[in-house]
Amino acid sequence: MAACLAPDGAAQEPLPELEFRGDGTVIERSGRLRLPATPVVDKDGDGVIVVRGNDIVLELVGELRGAPPETPGDQLTGIGIRIETPCVTVRGARVHGYKVGIHAVGASELVLEDCDVSGNFRQRLKSTREKESNEDWLDPHHNDAREWFTNYGAGIYVERSTGVTVRRSRARAGQNGLVLDRCTKAKVYDNDFSFLSGWGIALWRSSNNVIARNATDFCIRGYVHGVYNRGQDSAGILLFEQCSRNVIAENSATHCGDGFFAFAGQEALGGVPPPTPDFDYTRRGNNENKIYDNDFSYAAAHGLELTFSFGNEIVRNRLVGNAICGIWGGYSRDTKIFYNHFEANGDAGYGLERGGVNIEHGQSNRIERNDFVANRCGVHLWWDADEHLAKLPWTIANGHESKGEVVRFNHFLRDEVAVHVRDSASIHLANNRYEEVGKERDGDSGPELVEHLVKPVESFAYEVPGSTKPRGARGLTGRDKIVVDEWGPVEPPAPR
Repeated sequence: MAACLAPDGAAQEPLPELEFRGDGTVIERSGRLRLPATPVVDKDGDGVIVVRGNDIVLELVGELRGAPPETPGDQLTGIGIRIETPCVTVRGARVHGYKVGIHAVGASELVLEDCDVSGNFRQRLKSTREKESNEDWLDPHHNDAREWFTNYGAGIYVERSTGVTVRRSRARAGQNGLVLDRCTKAKVYDNDFSFLSGWGIALWRSSNNVIARNATDFCIRGYVHGVYNRGQDSAGILLFEQCSRNVIAENSATHCGDGFFAFAGQEALGGVPPPTPDFDYTRRGNNENKIYDNDFSYAAAHGLELTFSFGNEIVRNRLVGNAICGIWGGYSRDTKIFYNHFEANGDAGYGLERGGVNIEHGQSNRIERNDFVANRCGVHLWWDADEHLAKLPWTIANGHESKGEVVRFNHFLRDEVAVHVRDSASIHLANNRYEEVGKERDGDSGPELVEHLVKPVESFAYEVPGSTKPRGARGLTGRDKIVVDEWGPVEPPAPR
C-alpha cells in the first residue's frame, strides 16, 4: 500500500464544504461536512456516511444522530460512519444513536481524532439490586464471525487494518468504546472510554499495538456493592484470542469488572477445531505484552486477569481494593511481575482465590520487588486436578504442573497470609521481607524452597505517545462508588 499523502501533524489547507445528502452520503474527497439537526436513520445498515476515497481528510460539523436521545439503547440500529479505504482522517465526529458509531474495514493508516461516540448501542441489563441475572454475562470468546459487532455494537469498531490512530476521543452511555478486530500497529492514546456496560477498549486477534494514556474507568456490569460482585466479563481493557506484543501503558482502568482481562482464546486452547490439521498449540496465547504503569484498582473481580499465556511483563502497576484478587494468572508461563503495588485485595474473594497474586498451574513466573499491603493473601500458588482443562490440546502441549515459580525481594506488610503454596514444586522463595503479617507461609504441602541466584534487575523503559495523565485523575476510590442501573454504570455528577 502506498504511503498516505498527508503525514501526521502536517499543516492542512482550509477544507472545502461538502454536501450532506442524507442516508448513503458518499465521501470521495476531502472537505467539511455539515450535519443535519434531525436524526438520520441508516436504513440499509451500511452507513449513513460512507468514505471510499484515499487520502481524505473529513471534518464534521454538528452531530450525526441515528435516533432521538430518548430512544432505548437496545433499540439502536445501523452505522453512523463507515470507512472502507486506507489513508483517511476523520476529525470532530460526534456520532450518537447507532448500533456502531464509526465502523472501519480495511482502513489502514486511519486517523480518528477528537471524536465523541457516546450514546450508541447498549443492552438492557436484567440483573437487579437484589439478584444477578446470568443472562447479562458477556461472551467475548467468539468473534471470528463478528459476533461482537452483531451482539454488542461499539462506539468505534475497526477491522483488518494496520497503522490506525485513535486519539482524544470519548465514549459514554454505551456498551463498548473501541474495538480493534485483527488490527496491527495501532496507536490508541489520550482517549476516555469510561462508564460503559461492556468493554472500554477491546482487542481481538490484534498484536503489536500501543494502548497508552487512556481512561477506561467504570466499564462494568454485574455489581451491587455488598450484594454481589461478578463483573460478568466486562473490562476496561480486553484482549482475546492471541493478542501479542502489545504495549499497554499509563492507562486508568478502575472500577471495572476486570480492569484488564486477557485470555489466550478458544483456538489457542483447542476449545474449537484447529484452523489447520498441523496447528501447533505450543506456546499459544496472548504473549509478550508489556503492561506498564497502569492503575487496575477497585474491580468487581480481578484487577488484571491474564491466563494461558507466555512471556508477559506486568510492571509498576497499581492494584488496590480489587474484590477477588489483584492479578489472576492461571496457567501463565514466564511472566515477570515486578515493582507493582498490591493493597487491600481479596475482601470479597471466593474461597482460597483471594489477595494480591493468584496463579494456579503456573510455571516459571517471576514475582519480584513488589509491595504487598493488607491483602487477604499476598501470593497464592497452587495445583489442582482440573481434569477438563488437563485434556485440552494446549495443556497437553504446554503442561499443567505448578512449578519453577520465583517469589523474592518482595515486601509483605500486614497481609493476612504472605505466601500460600499448595501442591507446587520447586518454588524459589527467597529474600522477602515480612512485617506484621498474620502468617508468613501457609500450605497443605511442602514445596521445595530453593535459594535462587540473583540476576541483574531488568530495565523496563519504554516510550508511548500522548500527553494526558488519567491515573488517579477522577479521584474516586473504593468499590462503593460503583452504581449500576438497568443500562450500566451511572456516572456521578461532576464536582462543583
